[in-house]
Amino acid sequence: MADAQPPKPPSAVGLMVLGSEMAGFTVVGVIIDLALGTMPGFTIGLTVAGFAFVFFHLVRLSRALSKRSGPPSAGGEG
Repeated sequence: MADAQPPKPPSAVGLMVLGSEMAGFTVVGVIIDLALGTMPGFTIGLTVAGFAFVFFHLVRLSRALSKRSGPPSAGGEG
């Protein structure tokens, strides 16, 4: 078929957004800790939450890419 195209890899911008989201969690944790004087409680907690958040989004991204690419060909490559 003419409309079958190979899947596009994830864009670098999308991956940078995930990294900035995780860094955002950490920065918010530092700000809360500085304001409340609870260093490093919120920093550690929100950093772990950021890792979990980014991991969840990476799993969703990989599932979407695998659905878009379709099943492997029956003939194989090799």
